Amino acid sequence: MKNRVKSIAILMILLIIFYIFGIYGLNANCIFKSITNINCPACGLTRAFRSMLKLDFVNAIKFNILSIPLAILIVISIILLIYDILSGKDIFVSYIYKFLGQYYIIIIISLVISFLYNNFV
Repeated sequence: MKNRVKSIAILMILLIIFYIFGIYGLNANCIFKSITNINCPACGLTRAFRSMLKLDFVNAIKFNILSIPLAILIVISIILLIYDILSGKDIFVSYIYKFLGQYYIIIIISLVISFLYNNFV
């Protein structure tokens, strides 16, 4: 039951974020870039998600190379969350812990590649 409440909360947060991006066009400023004048691995994700909502995937990749994989992970997460809510199972939270535990090196390498790409390309 506890994980089901977490799943519903996470799903609601994701849906609200998508709504804000799609309808209101969230304007986000990077605190890291404001302080250091260096792009962080997430710089450009807001513009990339806006481009993806317009089905402009080429510009999404130009804005941030991690936007497409991140969008795929978000869609898979939403599907798992909906499945958890409808079936009464608690798959999502354990899946996230397992995923992060198995692929943390790939995640770190992806963030480093994104950092380099955002600053040197």
